[in-house]
Order: sequence, then structure tokens, then C-alpha cells
Amino acid sequence: MRTKRFNFALARSAHARMLAGMLSAAALLPLAGCGGGGGDGSNPSSSNAAPAPTPAPTTPTPTPTPTTTGSNACATQQAAVQMAAQTAPAEPPIDHLIVKLKTLTATRAMAAIDNGTRLDAVIQRSMTRWTAPVAGSARAYASTVGQAPVNVQVERTISNGAAVLSLGQRMAATDAAALAQAFAADSDVDYAEPDHPMQIRDTPSDPLYSQQWYLSDPTAGIDMPPAWNVTKGSPTVVTAVLDTGYRPHADLAANLMPGYSFISNVNTSNNGLTRGPDATDPGDWVTQQELSNANGPYYNCASQPSDSSWHGTRVMGVIGATANNGAGIAGVSWLGRILPVRVLGKCGGTTSDIADGMRWAAGIPVTGVPNNPTPAKVINLSLGGVGACSTTFQQAIDDVTAKGVTVVVAAGNDGLSTGLDQPANCRGVISVGATDATGRRASFSNFGADVTLSAPGVNILSTSNTGTTTPGADTYGLANGTSLATPQVSGVAALMLSVNGNLTPAQIQQKLQGGTRTTKLAAGTSCTAMPAGSGILDAGAAVASVN
Repeated sequence: MRTKRFNFALARSAHARMLAGMLSAAALLPLAGCGGGGGDGSNPSSSNAAPAPTPAPTTPTPTPTPTTTGSNACATQQAAVQMAAQTAPAEPPIDHLIVKLKTLTATRAMAAIDNGTRLDAVIQRSMTRWTAPVAGSARAYASTVGQAPVNVQVERTISNGAAVLSLGQRMAATDAAALAQAFAADSDVDYAEPDHPMQIRDTPSDPLYSQQWYLSDPTAGIDMPPAWNVTKGSPTVVTAVLDTGYRPHADLAANLMPGYSFISNVNTSNNGLTRGPDATDPGDWVTQQELSNANGPYYNCASQPSDSSWHGTRVMGVIGATANNGAGIAGVSWLGRILPVRVLGKCGGTTSDIADGMRWAAGIPVTGVPNNPTPAKVINLSLGGVGACSTTFQQAIDDVTAKGVTVVVAAGNDGLSTGLDQPANCRGVISVGATDATGRRASFSNFGADVTLSAPGVNILSTSNTGTTTPGADTYGLANGTSLATPQVSGVAALMLSVNGNLTPAQIQQKLQGGTRTTKLAAGTSCTAMPAGSGILDAGAAVASVN
């Protein structure tokens, strides 16, 4: 899925153009008893968001509504109006489906009907059932469904037993959803959905700590010093960062563990490799020529060209940059370990690869991949895209939380309700919105009943790289986005587990929400200017609650 969770501030011009400081579309909508619109946080926008996927065709598991305090109470009142009126961005073309067969009955299992034969039969029946479009949106792409037959082939099996089917060409997201529905209608199919593309969302002695306002400010920041007085983290607590991979930055190296790449597509990986133990980030830049080439693999995969983001390296720096080493910045969890899991590359990644990466990070075996010897207790997902929570995502989240792993997700940077954004709208995750230095909701931050809490997401300083395409030298840079708010929450969750390793994901969420701070804004301030969720993360209160 596409919507970026990460936006560069004061950076290279190409990234500056990508700042997601957009006013919410809800600002123009009538609101129910909130006295204002949805986009009156900070930093008005300079550009539109990148394209986003359409909802999956399957029926998602309902997401329970968090406690309606603070801006969530307003968001609940607005939900019906906003969800009816706002329109999701357009989704890039789709070239794969995810199809899971039903479990065989004992009688059929005894008949030795293997899954390969069953799947072949399902493909044949479903393609006969489906009526291919001959005009409209599909014709927007180089290989149109109306001009060439769809050549469905089984490509691989993912960690929940579902098959990833290659369509042999790209088709419009609406057409892919219709094709998935044709598969889902088969009596042998448990569920079927498009394999949606996903994209990034953007008191130590360290010399740059003074610029890390979001860690030290006790009002608009997360007030880390009281938490650090209790714990600075533990090397036994591993946080997995599912992202673009990492650069071996000097301020990160001490806390990095050997990771793994789950990218299945060589064009996405951008390093000539597919799945394997190399989780380093080769760069994810994309040029206008690549975006405009209708016969190329990157056609229309983003709304505009961009330099390499080094997104994973930035997210990891917020969580665990080495502190008190006389250099650079301080991470939230100084002594915790970071497990890089590469699932995003050039033009993003796929739901199926991310689901496999989540299970592997939690210590769940994935076929064809060596077992993870150092399972994570926290998974950071600074990524996402538009759509209802897919079955593939929800099953992966259910599996890892059942293992006691806390999943922290960026709420998204569209300035809209998270009801349109997955996996932030999935059941069992901690969804994180963004605030600015005044404590207001950042204008780009998504909001709504699905958001758990907020953390600073404007002018966040972290580890980066000087390369605009391929890697250059270590550096530090400022960026905006719910992508940068999310690792602050992940880092604090890791600190809480350092104090009490028996905490469950539900307990961590409850204690994080219970300690949040509300913002003291002027009377009459619009609901949607308030921090999304229960309030702003308070690290000291969260750690004290488990001490």
C-alpha cells in the first residue's frame, strides 16, 4: 500500500517537496459538535500524498474502539460523516493476489487431494467465473486486461499457508479487487485479496541531544529523563524494525543485530537479490523516467520522483541510537537491541512479504527461511496504505501478539481518519499519531477512533545517510511523519519490557494510554487539533507504571 509514513524536513529539495503537512480533507466537512475541521494541526501541506490502495475485497475482522478520551471522543462523533465524505487516494496497479485454501475435511484429505492440484482447479474455475474488463481503468496500464489474457501462476506460499499468485501483468486496483472476489467466491477458498503494495510513512552527553526536543520537553515532548532514571533498556529486549533495511551507521552499530530481507521481487530489492540475510539498504530512489516508463517495473508506483529515503535507518535511530558515546544523538532505548527486517525497497513493498517478516521477527518459522534465533518482543511498522485491514495482515498480527509481541504501527500521513488506513486500523495494534512542538496534532497526522495515542512527529532528528541514490556517508537529518512518532512508542515499550519482561501487548497498550498527557490548548480549539488518541506519550509515566 502506498501512503508514505515518512516525510523529510529541511532536507534535500526532492524530499522537501514530499512533506506531508497537508490540511485534512475533513477541514471542509461539517462536523458533529466539535467546532471545527479536521486539518487544523500544524504545518500546512506543500504536496499531495502518493497513490494508495483500495480496500481488500474480503470482510475484515472488526477493530474494537479504544477508550474514547481526548480527541478520540471527537473522532467518534465525526466518524460517520468523515468516512462517508472523504475519498481515499488512488492505488497503484496490482500484479499479485493472495489466496488461501480452506482446510481439507478428513474425507477429502484421505482422498489424497494435494493443495497444488486444488489450487490449480481453483484458478481454472475462478478465471472462468471472472469477466475481464475490456475498457476503463485497466487500460491505463501498459499491459491491459482487455488486450491480453491474465496469466495466473502460483509464485510462492507465505507463512500462513496462503499462496501468492502472479497475474503476469499489472491491472487497476479495482479490477484486481474484482478478480480477488471471483476467487473468494470459490467453495474451496478461505479468503482471497490483492497483494497490496505498501510504502513508508516518514539526559545524555551526545552533542546533538539538545536538538532532540521531542525527548526532553516535558509538555509537548515525551519527557524521557524520568524514564531513563529507571532504565536505559536491556540487550535482552529486541525490537524488530520492518522497513527499508539499515545502513551500518556508527551511532547504530552497537545495537544492531543480524537481520533478514523478506523482499521477494528483485526490482523492489534494488540490489540484485531477493530474500536472504542481507538486510542492508541499497537506496530506494526513483526517477521520473522510471515512473513514466509504461513498460518498466516502477510505472506509476509513486506520485513523483524522490531521492533515497534511508527510512529504516532513521526509524532505528529514534529507537536505539547509542547514547553517551560522545557522538550524534540518543535513542529512546539506549541498551536495547534492534533487529532489521527488510520488507520495503524501491517503490515500497507488499503485504505478503511484510506478513512473513512479522512472523519471522516474532520467532514463528517461515518456510524457506532460517529460524530467527533472537525473536523480538516489539515490532515497529512505520508503513502502511489505504484500505480496510486485510485478512493477511490481521492473521499475522493475531499470530505475533499471541506470542506476546507488541505491534506498533504508524497511523498515516494523509490527515484523514485511520478507518481508511491499514494496518493502523487492524485489531490488536498500537496505532500512533503525530504531534508538533506546540502539542497540537500535526496537520498531516491521521486521527480517529483507531489511533491509540500520539507522539512528536515534526522536526525529528535521527541517523541518516548523505547518498541521494546509492549509499554515501553517515549523517543526521530532520524529518516529519507518523513514521518518526511510532518508534518513540516502540522504544518506550522496549523500556517497559526491560523493567517487566512479562508484560502482555494488551497491558503495554493499557499502561501507555493510561499515562498519556493531554494538551492544554485554548478553549474552543477544534477537536481535530488535539493529539489523536488518548494524548501524548509520557515515557516517564509509562515506565513508572511497571516499575
